[in-house]
Amino acid sequence: MTPVSRRAVLASGSLALLPTPAFAQSGLPDRAVRLWVGFAAGGGSDVVARAITPGIQQRLGRPVTVENRPGAAGATMGASLKKAAPDGTTIGLLPSTTLIGQLTSPATFPFDPLHDLAPLGIVGTFETAFVVSPSIGVRTLAEYVQWVKDGPPDRRRFGTAAPQTFSQYFAQLLGRQYDIALVPAPFRGTGPLSSDLGQGRIPAGCGGLASFVHQHRGGKLRILATSGAARNPVLPDVPTVVELGFPGLQLIDWYAFFAPAGLPSPLIAHWNRELRIAVESRDTQEQLTQYGVIVGVTKPDECTVRLASDFVRWRTLLDMPGIRTANGGGQE
Repeated sequence: MTPVSRRAVLASGSLALLPTPAFAQSGLPDRAVRLWVGFAAGGGSDVVARAITPGIQQRLGRPVTVENRPGAAGATMGASLKKAAPDGTTIGLLPSTTLIGQLTSPATFPFDPLHDLAPLGIVGTFETAFVVSPSIGVRTLAEYVQWVKDGPPDRRRFGTAAPQTFSQYFAQLLGRQYDIALVPAPFRGTGPLSSDLGQGRIPAGCGGLASFVHQHRGGKLRILATSGAARNPVLPDVPTVVELGFPGLQLIDWYAFFAPAGLPSPLIAHWNRELRIAVESRDTQEQLTQYGVIVGVTKPDECTVRLASDFVRWRTLLDMPGIRTANGGGQE
């Protein structure tokens, strides 16, 4: 993982990031803030959280600690967050890919994002990426498909650090366009997945773009396609599913901050304001952009509307043949 830059830590030199008396008057208890991430260190969510943290810390004028709480593709952290005190000192960063679990596993998914959590705002969007190991010697998706079809069944394996999320289903849906049934192999984080890809222990993988950008640039893995509608500015050489002829697979995911339900409205409003200022500072934007994140902070209610509309879109994708859905409309 690339460490947070020294410029971000020294961002207190910017007037925009100075602590504000208004925030102190909003009712936030005078103690350190915990920022929970539902994935292991080094993955996309972790990178995004740590890039934003210095700006938040400067705005609040108090320590902000990032805590990794991996498990169940981020759902374990969400379940813990809903039980935390709604006083504003515990918040969490969740990718939208985690929340699809409420559709795929409604009986066991441990929280309802529309009722158990209070959205503080989306901070950026990202695409899902399908990647391969350089050891298999392919440079395009068409070459990969031919490589799979020409070999034994174990070539169909792909790694995912977020089982039962769009990070898994994207790869499977993409494979179905070429009449190949790709088989997911779970990993405990994109760090181990990237390592195995680099060493040729698994031929392919799928996950959030931020998890793979730097390894792609360094030649440790190769991104063959993204779920975007247009090529990401930091990866002009990587095509999208729309370009490849599969517009139905196009989907843009997002990172958002949440707090426990019951957080007072003044604190929600202040958190949204401080996040906007911290995330939209020049240094933070530069860092997030280098990881392929398109920065843009929404209002809390806009996050709720986006989540509700995405549930409809996710249902459409999950109802495609070959994907299990909550209502039994698909099959594996």
